[in-house]
Amino acid sequence: MVKMWMPGASLIPPMPTTRLSAWITLAVMLQLTGCGYRLAGTKTNNGAGRTIAVPTFINKTTGYRIEQRITEAVRKELARRTRYTVTSESGGDVLVSGEVVGYNNTSPTVFNDQGRASQYAIAVELKILVKDVATGAELFRNDSMTFRDSFQLSQTQADFVLEDPAAMDRLASRFASSFVASLLHRQ
Repeated sequence: MVKMWMPGASLIPPMPTTRLSAWITLAVMLQLTGCGYRLAGTKTNNGAGRTIAVPTFINKTTGYRIEQRITEAVRKELARRTRYTVTSESGGDVLVSGEVVGYNNTSPTVFNDQGRASQYAIAVELKILVKDVATGAELFRNDSMTFRDSFQLSQTQADFVLEDPAAMDRLASRFASSFVASLLHRQ
């Protein structure tokens, strides 16, 4: 049996609905690739071939070695998530400067049945400035970044272990991760 073409009829055989929706989805996805959507940081090549200097932050508190822990965490996070060459010197293509302006580790947050504090909060407030050394342009600035963490105290003297240094390390790591993400995803 021979099928004949009739005026008004299509030469393309009808497609099943699932194949049609797959083709439409593919066409839409191909269109989106040309709209400028891309990973953050690719505009500056994520620091490839450039140096970022992160000298030790200034500590304006009485907290012991806080600035050293936070600075080291920032250096590690920049090395991990960017292609910058990270240095602790003050010379580079980009300079990160910071100040620890507030520190508090005396706020009890949880009490046991006897009314003794069993958990404390630790909080650090920082000022951060990132500058392009060649142009002097501010790439990032935040004069009030506050981060908090908590640590637990053992309930007996025999089991006592100082926990606030570990909490400070966790806080420094969280701060560094947040700061580098903010730096990479800035507009």
